[in-house]
Amino acid sequence: MVDGIGERGGSIVVLGEPGVGKSSLLRAMAEHGCSAGLQVLGTTGVECEAQLPFAALHQILQPLLGSLSWLPGVQRHAIEAAFGAEAAAPPERFMIALAVLNLLTEAAARKPVLVVADDLQWLDRPTQEVLAFVARRIGADPVVVAGGVRAGHAVPFASAGLTELHVAGLDDASARSLLQTCAAGLSSADRERILKEAQGNPLALIELSSALEAAAAAGLELLPPFLPLTGRLERAFAARNRPAPAGQGRGPHRCRGLG
Repeated sequence: MVDGIGERGGSIVVLGEPGVGKSSLLRAMAEHGCSAGLQVLGTTGVECEAQLPFAALHQILQPLLGSLSWLPGVQRHAIEAAFGAEAAAPPERFMIALAVLNLLTEAAARKPVLVVADDLQWLDRPTQEVLAFVARRIGADPVVVAGGVRAGHAVPFASAGLTELHVAGLDDASARSLLQTCAAGLSSADRERILKEAQGNPLALIELSSALEAAAAAGLELLPPFLPLTGRLERAFAARNRPAPAGQGRGPHRCRGLG
């Protein structure tokens, strides 16, 4: 999509379980975009800002806010009101979304634009809606929008009929190769145990290996029935047990094989 941006724009939804590698793929896409000379804009959703309207959109558009004069007056006022730059009630979201679309396409006429938004399920709802609006209308422009969504969350971007990439866990050969790299010091039995519990999840393979090595270094002879979760993995999977922000659906959150 990045390499073909000169011919057409497009959008993609990257879907998958926590720890499966969505963020790594999106980071690689952003790095490739930078290397290819694109203007890369982006944000990563965080739960603490999910209730702040347009907070994520402001972060995405920050590099372009000095170019608001490109917009028709009513659209410029819409953006400024949404970001609190004008003492006025925020206008209807359609006008804000239209302003964002025009701002991006105008910028792309000078330099192709890549927008990368990770953890979309934690973005504020107005930003989600604007990104979905834009993503459906950029096919003729040198703009690519990519969004990462955790499996089990119903968000506008993931239900807008866009191209989807479902990121699955590693196959057995790839999982074993990763373990050989990150846990070469573990015994064959320990590696088999990790393979069974991680179920191909890359983050689980790495973090559970680290946890098992730490337990062995501490002289623990009897390990618990399930391998201990290190902090990073525990946060990633525990997040699926928290209530979703209003208006966002949730699917099953049980992680097989991870206790």
